[in-house]
Amino acid sequence: MSNEDDAPESAGAEEPSTRSTLTGNGEGTYRSESHAHHDHIVDRTGELMEASFKAAENFVRAGAMLINDPITGISVPFVQARGGLNPIRADQFADYRDAPLRVRGTAVHTRLDSFIDHVNRFKGINTALFAIDNPATPKLSAVFDYHGDTEEALEPGPAFAQHRAEYSFPLSEEWQAWREFDGKKMDMAQFAEFLENRIVDVEAATPLEQLSDATRDFINATGARIATPSKLIELSRGLRIYENSVVKDARNLSTGEAQIAFESEHTDGDGKPLNIPNMFIICIPVFARSDVFYRIAARLRYRKGAGIQFWFDLWRTDRVFTDAFDEALDQVREKTACPLFVGVDEGEQSTFSNPGEPAPVF
Repeated sequence: MSNEDDAPESAGAEEPSTRSTLTGNGEGTYRSESHAHHDHIVDRTGELMEASFKAAENFVRAGAMLINDPITGISVPFVQARGGLNPIRADQFADYRDAPLRVRGTAVHTRLDSFIDHVNRFKGINTALFAIDNPATPKLSAVFDYHGDTEEALEPGPAFAQHRAEYSFPLSEEWQAWREFDGKKMDMAQFAEFLENRIVDVEAATPLEQLSDATRDFINATGARIATPSKLIELSRGLRIYENSVVKDARNLSTGEAQIAFESEHTDGDGKPLNIPNMFIICIPVFARSDVFYRIAARLRYRKGAGIQFWFDLWRTDRVFTDAFDEALDQVREKTACPLFVGVDEGEQSTFSNPGEPAPVF
């Protein structure tokens, strides 16, 4: 009888997951089985695990929750969703409040008296003022909600420092014009034009006793002779006459002035000497719209080369700026009664982890 006749009739149809094959004769016969379905399950193990993780993740439903600050006890709402926790920002409730929780922002003033009035309107117990004494960009800032100074203060401790006001000092047109050409070498025509344009800034007669002690000492040390506006106009006209002439001689006189002789293009060479003063005084404001004027000594210089160049050196403009700035700060201190510091405050940095974002408040 064949091996196939030995198979029981009740076995029915062969299982789809198992296939058997008899090989060999007698005692050497053995069965070879291929479990295709089992192998397929093993191959999908990673796929099933990933699906299980996703099912567990989706089981966590989105919702709102409160998280307490362990230091202050303040509760902050978060939305729990796939991927983590997302804070609900305070400004999302702003339109539903009757008033903002606190004042934020910076008021920018263009007049010093306006800045002072604004400070007096909003100042509090911890309001502080800061001044930047940069001669190029002088500035005043008020921080109304500044940090408390000591434990005895009515509102001690750190504050947000987000309610502010600023005033940038505008430099006067006169100050900018003279500073622009300070030490700048010009030819005769350029120098004459500058003198004529700015002659109103030159003081007519300056008694030495009206000058500062340092300026008087400087004039006496250099033996300078102070030129009047009319003398400078005479100089500018002479420079225009000899604009195209050749310098024949240049010397310093015992009076402290310089004398320059020119060879005229239209004569036989007898140029008329031109006396050059060596110092003059200008009287100008440092800040725009200021009624405070400052006297500044200017040394008149020249250099003879292929042509002749003129320039002036303003004496100690740094001191002049400091005096003007300090006087303005004294006015602010007196009229606001607020502490004033020279420098830059901490800025709008918050105590939160991301200072670039508005601080959430609930």
